[in-house]
Amino acid sequence: MKQKLYPLTFHPIYKEKIWGGRQLAKILGRALPPGLIGESWDVAAHANGTSVVDQGPLAGKSLVELVHAYGTDLLGRTVSSEGRFPLLLKLIDANQDLSVQVHPDDDYVRQHTAETWGKSEMWYIVHAEPGAWIVWGLRPGVTKDQFAQAIEAGGEAILSCLNKVPVQAGQVYPISAGLVHALGAGCLVAEIQQNSDTTYRVYDWDRLDQEGNPRDLHIHQALDVIDFSAQALDVDYHLARCARYFQFEVLDKPQRRVLKLDGAFQILTSIGGRAEVVHGETVTELAAGQSCLLPAALDSCELRAEGIVLRSSPALT
Repeated sequence: MKQKLYPLTFHPIYKEKIWGGRQLAKILGRALPPGLIGESWDVAAHANGTSVVDQGPLAGKSLVELVHAYGTDLLGRTVSSEGRFPLLLKLIDANQDLSVQVHPDDDYVRQHTAETWGKSEMWYIVHAEPGAWIVWGLRPGVTKDQFAQAIEAGGEAILSCLNKVPVQAGQVYPISAGLVHALGAGCLVAEIQQNSDTTYRVYDWDRLDQEGNPRDLHIHQALDVIDFSAQALDVDYHLARCARYFQFEVLDKPQRRVLKLDGAFQILTSIGGRAEVVHGETVTELAAGQSCLLPAALDSCELRAEGIVLRSSPALT
């Protein structure tokens, strides 16, 4: 007999990155492994990292196993995901500038790779050092030919094409497939995205890896997928494109708020302050930065939080 589902929390999957740091420990109090930790995959069911339940009767089970075992009870009947978990929730610590990059859409991925899904994502700025910035798109009027020439020239020519935006904690940035983007040093973000790990690097600040070699770039693929349309700097345009895959909401100090699941799972991410999720007799406490997966079969839960909680859910069909 299968165990009943309940609010699920997971062991984080830490990823060491050349641009990573220790802000997950400093800002969120995480006990990190040694090294430059750039990412924490907190709700994931991908070949490059699969979450494992950390407490309760299902402790030790992976999210992939749970999807196979519980199906629509976990995902929901209105989620079209081809039997796979459709989203990925991660935290990113940019101790140095990330590469200037772009992600492909579903059609391009299916035509040119072994992956199924492209990658649209949403950033919530958890923390930003003074002067922190992101790259969010190209400057107005930059054409494909102009950007290709800038990439060929390198350095300042590329930088002159980028739309650099100052950021602060609490801001939200949608990044749909095709938008050139990069996190600048000093940013700590929570990211909800399609369950994909396909990234095309355009420029990496002439940085060398640990062996002294330039990191791989993917110029041809990037130029294929970059969105050079007139709407490419329109926030509403990117919000609408992201909404094809997920819904995202910022809840401010939700005390005793009942969350209806409406036929699909939800992911809650506590940004700071005490937070707990109540379902029946089960009370799940969330530390700062921790995420919780609410299986669809729960129907509803009560959220009690003293700070910001991010609420993510899949798009419904």
